Amino acid sequence: MAKPVDPSKASNYIVKAEEALDTAVESLKNKRYNSAVTNSVHSGISALDALTTKFKGKRGADDHTEVLSLVKGILTPSEYDEIKKQFVSLINMKNLSEYQPDLMDEKDANNAIKWSERILVKVKAKLTS
Repeated sequence: MAKPVDPSKASNYIVKAEEALDTAVESLKNKRYNSAVTNSVHSGISALDALTTKFKGKRGADDHTEVLSLVKGILTPSEYDEIKKQFVSLINMKNLSEYQPDLMDEKDANNAIKWSERILVKVKAKLTS
């Protein structure tokens, strides 16, 4: 269920997304791969929350993939397809990185950062267009 959010707060989600991504990159440099993946996931979530907050005054609140239905009307079909692919890849890593006993490795961290960066760049471009 989507929750209402004041659209003027959208930029706060960008700050959170950027901070989480910066932490992910720093964690990768320090070989803290679990932290890199977890922060990349949260960066992607916050970036999409910024987009839906700005354009629809709401954010996803239950299932993290709920945000994709909110994003669909904001983005062009090709933008949506790209972001959906990257976001689903990130969300698929969330449970593994946060709750499961298996550890993330350097490849996982690099992939998560790459996907998160791509989402953030596209969202920031949409917010300023």
